Amino acid sequence: MRDRDLSTHGRRLGAFGERVAASFLERNGVRVLGRNIRIGRGEVDLVAADRRGRFVVEVKTGMETSDEHPRWNFTDRKARQVARMARSLGIRRVDLVTVVVGNDGVGVEWHPRVA
Repeated sequence: MRDRDLSTHGRRLGAFGERVAASFLERNGVRVLGRNIRIGRGEVDLVAADRRGRFVVEVKTGMETSDEHPRWNFTDRKARQVARMARSLGIRRVDLVTVVVGNDGVGVEWHPRVA
């Protein structure tokens, strides 16, 4: 597979994961207020709200293998970057939603207050 094909595949997989995450959050009583919000050179995947207030959601999507999981792509560096972008929106809470695509279907995990 060429690099461009991998890049396109990654964008499609990421967009799929964001749709799945937004739907999952809404089914769990969360309102999704915005998607793919550009802040400087970065982007916030989702801005959402529950009864406690607004929060930013970072979505990580990928295939699960014996030695890999999408949540491992949420590094300390990425957490700091997302937290900075959230603060620029006046938001202090950052949650992580992982979307795992596997042979058995799609799994979603919600990790509140990760940054």
